[in-house]
Amino acid sequence: MVAVPFASPSTTSRVARMRATLVTWLAAGLLALGGLLAVSNGFFLATYTLSAATILLALAAAAFAASIWAKRRIRRDIDAKLGRLERFMQTFGQTQGTLRGLDGRIVLWGIGAERLYGYCEEEALGKNGFDLLHTRFPIPFEEINAILARDGEWQGELTRRHKDGREIYIIGKWSLIRGEAGEPEIAIEVSSDITSIKLAQRQLHQTNALLRAILETAPGLIYAKDLQGRIILANVSTLDLIGKPWPEVEGRTDLEFLDSKGQAEAVMVNDRRIMDQARTEEFEEVISREGRHPRVWSSTKAPLRDADGKVIGLVGVSVEITERKRIEERLQLMVNELNHRVKNTLATVQAIASQTLRGGDPIVRQNLERRLMALAAAHDVLTREKWEGADIDDVVTGALAPFGEGGDHRFAVSGPSLRLLPRAALALAMGLHELTTNALKYGALSTLNGQVAINWQIVEGAKPLLRLTWIESGGPPVAVPSRRGFGVRLIERSLAQDLGGKASVIFDQPAGIVGMIEAPLCDVVVSAEVTPFLQAGALQAGAR
Repeated sequence: MVAVPFASPSTTSRVARMRATLVTWLAAGLLALGGLLAVSNGFFLATYTLSAATILLALAAAAFAASIWAKRRIRRDIDAKLGRLERFMQTFGQTQGTLRGLDGRIVLWGIGAERLYGYCEEEALGKNGFDLLHTRFPIPFEEINAILARDGEWQGELTRRHKDGREIYIIGKWSLIRGEAGEPEIAIEVSSDITSIKLAQRQLHQTNALLRAILETAPGLIYAKDLQGRIILANVSTLDLIGKPWPEVEGRTDLEFLDSKGQAEAVMVNDRRIMDQARTEEFEEVISREGRHPRVWSSTKAPLRDADGKVIGLVGVSVEITERKRIEERLQLMVNELNHRVKNTLATVQAIASQTLRGGDPIVRQNLERRLMALAAAHDVLTREKWEGADIDDVVTGALAPFGEGGDHRFAVSGPSLRLLPRAALALAMGLHELTTNALKYGALSTLNGQVAINWQIVEGAKPLLRLTWIESGGPPVAVPSRRGFGVRLIERSLAQDLGGKASVIFDQPAGIVGMIEAPLCDVVVSAEVTPFLQAGALQAGAR
């Protein structure tokens, strides 16, 4: 039974035309009412009995309408989701992220990923990302997938390869997206580039390994202390000297280890000075342990600074020189004894010469004695310098000292500071003695107002030279002698040969002689003195 509303009786024909449409919208009611339907519009109720065919047609139409309504609802949901996805992709695409299927196939490749890996979108989409980037996993990939399926996310460190072939280290965070039924559908991966961090860590590891190797194999002591003098680093040699393992050494001071409190305090005073003055120093320290003989150490210590340059302690390296000191002391005793014997020998030779020439020419005797004295004076200079060389100032001053009764104004000495080799020092001292003796007898020093200017300088050239000049003034005219005396021959022959250069004495001057000595710089000066002097450009001396 169906009741159909009418506005008026005249609407009956229109009802017939609307019959199929009304039945379609009322199909659901027919199912519930068993084929009977009553509808009222407030005027009257019309009741109809429908056939089975009509009911089936109504059911089909109702199903069709319902599907259209459902599709429209789904379409609205899809449009909303697509809008959200589009907004997500616009943001996500700028990150170093990708979307991929569970099989690894890339479905979204952002600009950030392109910058990170070097592949453009066309090269990446549809490819297996793990194969494309040569991904190395920290654990088997199956285990990662199991964690992802269980927890919905996974994070770990991955190694990948850039398009140009270099390795890239990243932290990858994977998140799983599931379907409506809860089944896994797609994975979001966001990557953080840690390549620079990994490379820095690798470099730090290598540096630490190198430092450990140095600390463990260095024969000397290597250590570091804080501002309170507490040990914060010590190598194996330092621990062996202390006789304790590192846990019993860390954070303690020398007062707790050294047998002698005085030695410990001396070490800590040195340490305190270096930290307070913030400068590097090298000195010797004496340390005793377990009642043994004192051991001597050559220590180099420097301030330890933090990143801002503030002194926070010190680092030190100490090398034992106990045996070397013993050898040096024995050697020094031998040298002192040899020097003493040489001086005694020279004194004996002088006495023998004096006795031998006692009845002869007194001038000859005096000349010989003075030559021996000049040799002894040069020997004394070298003895003071341990025969390692002598300053040219000391050599010149020592050679002129016996003739300085008239006052220092008689000699004007000038030239740069140089350190002569022992052989050159002896030869120059003897040559100056002969020039001075000659000037005292025949030249400028034979008068009250005569003077001598002695100057040495370095002459630049392919082979730099040391040039020393002796110029007399205020003396009597000097004529060329008929024969060369012993002193002149000593200068022009022996001295030139000893120096590996040339020497000359010029006579026929109006106020005394002029002498000149030239020798290769490298043959007469200690090698360490040559290069720095030339680099400084000090080729000419100022008067002193």
